[in-house]
Amino acid sequence: MPSLFDRRSFLLASAGLVAAAACNRPGSDRPDIEVESEDSGPSDVALVTASYVHVTGLDERLTLALVRDNGPEVLREPLDVTITDPDGKKLGTVRGELHADGIPLPYLLVRRRFDRTGVYEAAVRYNGRTLETTFTVEDPARVQVPVPGRPLIATPTPTVADGRGVSPICTRDPVCPLHDVSLDAALAERRPMAVLFSTPALCKSQLCGPVLENLLSQHAAFGSRVRFLHVEIYTDTSGKTTAPAVQAYHLESEPFLFLAGADGVVRERLDNAFDRAEAKAALERLVAAS
Repeated sequence: MPSLFDRRSFLLASAGLVAAAACNRPGSDRPDIEVESEDSGPSDVALVTASYVHVTGLDERLTLALVRDNGPEVLREPLDVTITDPDGKKLGTVRGELHADGIPLPYLLVRRRFDRTGVYEAAVRYNGRTLETTFTVEDPARVQVPVPGRPLIATPTPTVADGRGVSPICTRDPVCPLHDVSLDAALAERRPMAVLFSTPALCKSQLCGPVLENLLSQHAAFGSRVRFLHVEIYTDTSGKTTAPAVQAYHLESEPFLFLAGADGVVRERLDNAFDRAEAKAALERLVAAS
């Protein structure tokens, strides 16, 4: 299967916000976030797709961001988003939710269901200009990353007691408290779960670390009802080899947050950037449905 992420070009840049240049494609030296400087000056702003995987037949999470060649555009208000299908037919305009709580990349969140595969276009009006980007909607049968409606994959993950060949088991400093149980053992507990695949230190960005912090900010409120887990991406700090659990989940990018019910079935998936408010809302929905 071709990479789901080859078509993404986020246009983020050198001011330290190389969001997953080292971690969006585990094991690759080619960043998923590229600076297009040929025709763009420092004042140019571009619309980019900030979410990774989109499939047909589900209520999908589409996230969009505005970036310049020296970093993100700090949005102050929500924007209307117009979506066009692969045939050029406009599917309508909706107000994108603005999220910027605890994340350095403000993003617009749109939810909708797509009925067919292909390359879609999203457009916004900003400062008198129409900005456009594209995103691809896949057939879920071709997507190996767990999507809502599919079970989490029962695979061992490193714990404090057993690193399973991964060192360190957490690149956050200090180590986060979400490594006391293996993912396969957690599934046997029959509790709702929030499982984050992310590598704060090796990501070298201002996104991958904050999403872990955003999840941790909800641990006190939801930890008694939801099992929280954090899974590192690489086997060591060289960042050359992905951990077995990452391979088991067929991840070609990160971060990914999977929210599953007590039955182990994925209810939602938040890929790439998510802020504190979106993490809280997703956990509230998970608990309410359990």
